[in-house]
Amino acid sequence: MNPNDLGIRIKQCRTMRKLTQEDLAEKIDVSAHYIYELEKGLKNMSLNTLIDLSTALDVSTDYLLFGTSDAATCSDNIALDKLALLIQNLSPQKRDNIAAILSTLLPFLK
Repeated sequence: MNPNDLGIRIKQCRTMRKLTQEDLAEKIDVSAHYIYELEKGLKNMSLNTLIDLSTALDVSTDYLLFGTSDAATCSDNIALDKLALLIQNLSPQKRDNIAAILSTLLPFLK
């Protein structure tokens, strides 16, 4: 684990979530300066802070630490959130119709 790479991934996920350092700090109950230091690779964090960051950023700890994961990355999670927002107010029948359309289209997407 490289602290600089970890910091880059934290910042990438934070910005993709449209969070400021202050927003993220508030979510995990630390100072904005501490978030800055983590993102610059200047500070190490406790296991509890890593878990809190993972939860706040909706990404796996493996992704934050190593850049790899079986789970979705932060950009994957954001794409899923966008899809959820698009269909959240649809009736069950319309959601089923959307699912059928997507099932038909998926084999043709590259």
